[in-house]
Amino acid sequence: MFFQETGKFYIRIEERFESSHFLYKYFPDGSDEPIHGHSFKVEVYLSGKRNIGEDGISFDFLTSKKRLRELVSELDHILINQHADFTRTNPTSENMARWFYHHIKDSVHASSGKVDRIVIHEGPENLAFFEPSEG
Repeated sequence: MFFQETGKFYIRIEERFESSHFLYKYFPDGSDEPIHGHSFKVEVYLSGKRNIGEDGISFDFLTSKKRLRELVSELDHILINQHADFTRTNPTSENMARWFYHHIKDSVHASSGKVDRIVIHEGPENLAFFEPSEG
């Protein structure tokens, strides 16, 4: 019976946003990259501290999904460099992944979950992901 198969379960939630940014000191002469925009997608991979309950649920993601929407709304349709957390931090996909992790981890932990990976898609072809040391 398939209910007896063992393994680890992961949940993925995602949101999308449209924003512009530029990278500080991008060029060899120390000048900034020109402002440009992307269609971003953020994916958050989660797992429960228990693998799966008798109810068949490994992690109830509703609270985390709500928190992810709140965070995305902070970055949607803005110049990310003007967000308070990115005025001195390069708004790379890597740094955005860490930013999402920093701001969602408490919500996930409060729901007895763990953040396994944050993926930032910069358009349809490029991405960066962050896997926290402790989730």
